[in-house]
Amino acid sequence: MKRLLLYVHYNREDALSQHVVFQLKALRKSYDRIVLISNSKLATSSVAQLPIDDFLQRKNVGFDFKAWSDGMVKVGFETLKQFDTVTIMNDTTFGPIFDFNSILTKMDNSDADFWGITDNRAHVAEIGGSEHNLKAHIQSYFITFNQNIILHPSFEAFWGNIQQYDDVNRVILEYETQVTDYFCQAGFNYSVLFNTQNEDISAMQNSDFSIFGLTKLLEHGVPFIKVKAFIHNAEKNDIKATFMDIMRLSDYPTDLIVDHMTFADYPDRNYMLRPKVLRFESLKSTHQQVGIHIHGQDIDAVIRAINDFDLYLSKYDLYLTTSNVETVRYFDQKVKKVVLVDEHLNDILAWQQIHKALSCYSVAGHFVLSDFDNTVDVLLKPSGKIIGYLSANDKVGLVLSDLSSGVEELNSDSTWPVMAQLWNTIYPNNEKNLKKQDVYIKSNTTNLWYKPQALEKLLAIELDRVLEIANQDTTLIAQSFANLLPYASWANEFDFRLSVLEDFTVFETSRFMASQQSKLLDNTPRQKTNLSTIKKLASHLKMHFRGVSNR
Repeated sequence: MKRLLLYVHYNREDALSQHVVFQLKALRKSYDRIVLISNSKLATSSVAQLPIDDFLQRKNVGFDFKAWSDGMVKVGFETLKQFDTVTIMNDTTFGPIFDFNSILTKMDNSDADFWGITDNRAHVAEIGGSEHNLKAHIQSYFITFNQNIILHPSFEAFWGNIQQYDDVNRVILEYETQVTDYFCQAGFNYSVLFNTQNEDISAMQNSDFSIFGLTKLLEHGVPFIKVKAFIHNAEKNDIKATFMDIMRLSDYPTDLIVDHMTFADYPDRNYMLRPKVLRFESLKSTHQQVGIHIHGQDIDAVIRAINDFDLYLSKYDLYLTTSNVETVRYFDQKVKKVVLVDEHLNDILAWQQIHKALSCYSVAGHFVLSDFDNTVDVLLKPSGKIIGYLSANDKVGLVLSDLSSGVEELNSDSTWPVMAQLWNTIYPNNEKNLKKQDVYIKSNTTNLWYKPQALEKLLAIELDRVLEIANQDTTLIAQSFANLLPYASWANEFDFRLSVLEDFTVFETSRFMASQQSKLLDNTPRQKTNLSTIKKLASHLKMHFRGVSNR
């Protein structure tokens, strides 16, 4: 069986996501010739790592159908006739989740002249502001044409005359939803791996199983999951269950989903949290020089912190901020730098005063003496591995601990106005969208390891501006900054990771509690919840999600 794959790629950042690299490498085993057609400008080095036979770089015009058409023209319609099958596919899915060769064998042995992975039933849809009656059709992210179609005049007549539309709605109406009927009218029949025509859709948002029927997809062994499914279902509990089911049922590296969706969607979706917990048993330590900031007044407390740093770090420079003149005198010749700051500045605002000095380090640390003991186990003992991980991962810029001393408020209405204003100061044109949430990813004490460039924009806000926004309320500033740190890192194109003592994070538990409280107490002020209460609920939550996953 001689197979050809025409694979269309698009990335708005002109980047090559690793899930695409994985997908093409997996498909290489099944196709004799792969033609990559990119609607984004890919670097030569990116293309070189791909297992492809031909590459077509084109402008992002005409969407996928025009790209597939251009790919066929590049190969030549006469050459296409030499293949037993021609497959059109795009990069809008993760996968293959399951063994793909067995699926090819199954579908090749069917009586269908052309086939796909999933279909959509006949329905009325609003497209471009008007309602349209759509016939049942194969969803176009994957369609295979057998040789009897390729040899037929209708094949070149269709694919050789695709128009370059600028309006995606015209592409949907004239090509995406019509290609199936076109070849049926030409006398051919089709099939799909998962026929959804008679499936129950009463609990679904619409009839599109590729987006809203993920449980059914896995039940039917569908090998590709749409990227859009993780966007449209991001705030639903089912998406976490789906993610866990993929982990349970498949060998697919789910970190590819997390890494891509972090920047394609949002960095702290519930299904992402446990995959973002560092697994220290697989990490290597490093002994590179780092810069550390601590803010404190008590000489003995600073000395105790230094003793811990000496115990777990081989190379570090210490930057101390304090409002205590005696502390300045004592440590002036003992640390890299001591800065006397105003007594009204808390550790966050003091950190701002020293951040430029820390920018020369590839990795830096920020630590608060008031909760230092709780930091030792999660951030200092494994510091060599954390620093090594940050140094080795270009896209990770922040490692912080789990909620260390409790959840101040499940509802963050008090901090949101300050957070929003700080965010708008960094991104005045709304380049990155910050979401208001009940529970933010943060460490209450802001103890963390970070890459200075990951937090550069947030820490560079002028002090007077910060005080003005928060109406001189330094406690509110500290809470707002703590909430913003992972999102500021993400907005600077860096992800975060968590260092926790238990597999089940307090973030997950507190978010689950917030969702339950919102159902019961929509009109009632939420109560403060301490850490011990949350941890008691963690075991119940584990069983809840295990039950969902094993359904």
